[in-house]
Amino acid sequence: MHYKKALLFLGLSASFAFVHYVAVQSSLYWVFKWFDIVMHFWGGGLIALGVHTLCSFSRINCRANLTNVLITLLAVTTTWEIFEWFVGLYDPATYFVDTAKDVMVGFAGGLLTHSLLQRYTIS
Repeated sequence: MHYKKALLFLGLSASFAFVHYVAVQSSLYWVFKWFDIVMHFWGGGLIALGVHTLCSFSRINCRANLTNVLITLLAVTTTWEIFEWFVGLYDPATYFVDTAKDVMVGFAGGLLTHSLLQRYTIS
């Protein structure tokens, strides 16, 4: 296992959770419309880093290839958008456009992270 990659994933995940908590408590998602874009991009990057980290464990037989990253991105982003819909975190007038933007930005963050991790090795 690549410990630096695992520590990076855990640190960025904890930072993401903390920033999200502060953003919800401070209404940053509603005050700054761009904040949602940043968090979805960051979340997509975390998903890709998570796939790469999970596949680096010696007891797990998987590869951190584009297909696995795309499938995981699709599963997590779809689940998140359904969650937002169920708890009412959306504006009905802009729901479909906002959801499409959120998914595209999440995929962009994930694909950028995947391509960087494929190019540069973190050991």
